[in-house]
Amino acid sequence: MSIEMGSLKGATTIIGVDAVTERMDVARRLGATHVVNFKDGSVVEQIMALTDGRGVDVSIEALGTQGTFESALRVLRPGGRLSSLGVYSSDLRIPLDAFAAGLGDYSIVSTLCPGGKERMRRLMAVVQGGGVDLSPLVTHRFKLDDIEAAYELFAHQRDGVMKVAITP
Repeated sequence: MSIEMGSLKGATTIIGVDAVTERMDVARRLGATHVVNFKDGSVVEQIMALTDGRGVDVSIEALGTQGTFESALRVLRPGGRLSSLGVYSSDLRIPLDAFAAGLGDYSIVSTLCPGGKERMRRLMAVVQGGGVDLSPLVTHRFKLDDIEAAYELFAHQRDGVMKVAITP
């Protein structure tokens, strides 16, 4: 979704990060101009190399871990914005060096809740209007009666699962 929304917002360079081949392929199909495999070494170094050391205008952290948050912060150009969508299960720390000791003019925006309802309303309007094609994200479909199997599949990230559609 971040790739699709980046395209709609006018991004010309979109860098996806993953290590699962199927997810990397979908990222490319959705418009990522580059896909970084985090198993190939430092994500920060790879992204900085792709941007000739400049960094990115916007980074989106959607996983909700300290490590991904720090990486998203470290790849920002001066004056860049980090959009934090992840849900963190422990205290989140902002390391002083990654924050450029406050001199980097960074913005950190938490955009999940409570503004999530309005964000979701806008997103659904874009989908309804045909502005994005989300079909590549839905890899599995289940009937409502099989919802436990759907959650089990998704929780264990098996069989190339990305998103699961539940049909009543």
